[in-house]
Amino acid sequence: MAIIRSLLDLDFYKFTMGQLIFNRFPDVLVRFGLTNRTKGVALAQEINEGELRQELDHVRTLRFNNSDLHYLRGTNEYGERMFREPYLEFLRNLSLPPYELEYNDNEIRLEFPGVWGQVTYWETIALSIINELYFRRKMDGLSSFQQDLVYARGKVRLAEKVSILKERTDITITEFGTRRRFSRDWQDYVLGGLVEELPPTKLRGTSNTLLAMKYGLVPMGT
Repeated sequence: MAIIRSLLDLDFYKFTMGQLIFNRFPDVLVRFGLTNRTKGVALAQEINEGELRQELDHVRTLRFNNSDLHYLRGTNEYGERMFREPYLEFLRNLSLPPYELEYNDNEIRLEFPGVWGQVTYWETIALSIINELYFRRKMDGLSSFQQDLVYARGKVRLAEKVSILKERTDITITEFGTRRRFSRDWQDYVLGGLVEELPPTKLRGTSNTLLAMKYGLVPMGT
């Protein structure tokens, strides 16, 4: 099943920035590019090119549907309606522009050239895809028993952090895991656990727009 299944599955600040770009810089040409800052990881050896192309191509088939736009239209957590109709109509007709992908030795050259107002939505989507494909490869090298241990350890570590947060009344948090997540399903699991275990005064929201809608949280961005 595809990693990205909705164009809402990105960080909320892409929409607040997107409306600014739409209003003020509609014709500016840009080029977004992937930078691997962990030089010890040879991404081209870890991520299958065919699988990466398949995921990127699938994203280009996605569109914002009426439910997505209805949710964005009703976003007013900060005192007033955030998104205007011309911008929402732009989103209704948006399809993400083509990408450029090339494998060079150990590195992946992944770039997104085009109009800024269209290209910008690739940012956190592309990073989510790269991360999940990388971790899938790591998990594929483990036995079923070892894979179970990875998730068991993850749940124990999550429980430990929840326990600390419950004790520390002076700490509030916002979940910002989208672009660095282990997987789409794991981010959903973690956030669902935080919603169940923490009071609303402790969990302020999430940067992931799709999960904010699912769990009734405040969508938050930088």
